[in-house]
This record gives sequence, structure tokens and C-alpha cells, in this order.
Amino acid sequence: MQPYEDFQTAYRALEARMKALAEADGDVFLPNLEPKGPVAHVLICMEPSLGRWARSADLARSTVEAGFRNFLPSDEVAILHFCIRRYLCSAGEQYHMTDFSKGAMLVERAAPERTKRYERWYPLLLEEIELVSNPTATIVAVGAAVFDQLTRQGFRKPFARIMHYSSQAVLARREAIVGREDSFNTFSDSVSLDDVINTAKGVFRVSCG
Repeated sequence: MQPYEDFQTAYRALEARMKALAEADGDVFLPNLEPKGPVAHVLICMEPSLGRWARSADLARSTVEAGFRNFLPSDEVAILHFCIRRYLCSAGEQYHMTDFSKGAMLVERAAPERTKRYERWYPLLLEEIELVSNPTATIVAVGAAVFDQLTRQGFRKPFARIMHYSSQAVLARREAIVGREDSFNTFSDSVSLDDVINTAKGVFRVSCG
């Protein structure tokens, strides 16, 4: 096999085990956008949410079977893709976005059992990171819940934390600007909606190609 075929075979095998765990949890497995090989940056989010893309488990399963994947750009996810590509990746670098647990669920169901669920998923997350990361990859926890769980589990690689991108973090984003209004306004003026839209189009092209 060629290196890409080896990687793809290993990734698909790991994905099958992830699907089995999601189903054992009573959730719908939502695959990520598949990387083409080891990447320079891995971002770890929380868990896929039902709602916008599927209102029920049955609809979610049929939507996934039709080709839907995690982290396809919504308004908020498009901004995250844009920020990764513009401010994190150097020229030619690739990244992988994943969730700590891979079973899609309603937001109100996610929090109560999150710690125990993350403990079940942690071994598979470690395997995923080992497979998709190059030796010097940057690991980024997206949000406090992921950062805290990686810390509790004694995650051995260096990792950073960024604020979560969802609308639920809007208060924290406003608080983060306090005292930095001038620099934030300068930054805000450097980004256009067209920049974000073009990034989203690029993600769609890659995912469909």
C-alpha cells in the first residue's frame, strides 16, 4: 500500500470503533471531515449537537448516510475554520478538527454525563490524535470543558486552549474584549465577511472533492 492508503485504512478502522461506541452510548455517530494524512494542528471540540442539521436520531442517521460530516461550516464553524487557516496554519499546513466524543445529541443532554462520557471516549481520542498528528503537531482544546478533561486525564502532549466558538460563549467573548477595545476594533476591521465566506466555500470544495 501507498502511505495514504495505509493512513486511510487505519483511520477507517478507528472510525468503525468510534461508531460502535457512539451506538453503545445510544447516540448517532457523526464522522469528521477525514484528513488526508498526519496534520500540523489538531483542534478538539466537545461533542456533535443535534438540532440544526437533524431534529431526530433517525433523521441524523439518514443524513450521515447521505454524506453529511461534522464541522461543515455553519456561521460559527465557518469563523473557526477561517481563524485556523489565517492565524494558526502556516503555508501548506493542514489541520484536523474533532470532538472529544463522537455521538451526536441534543445540547440539553450533553452536559449532565459529559465527564463520564469523555472518560469512555478518551482512549479512542488518544488513538485518533496519535494517528492524525505529525510529531510536532499543535494540540488545541476548544473550550473549558475539553481543556479541563484533558488536564484531569493527564494528557501528556503540550496543548493550548481557545474560547469555544458557539453562541453559548457570547458572554465570555464580550468579557474578553473589555480593556482591549481598541486592539479588537483594529483586528475586526482587518477581517471581512467575504473572507469567512470564501473560507467556507473552500471547506465545502475539499469535503465534496
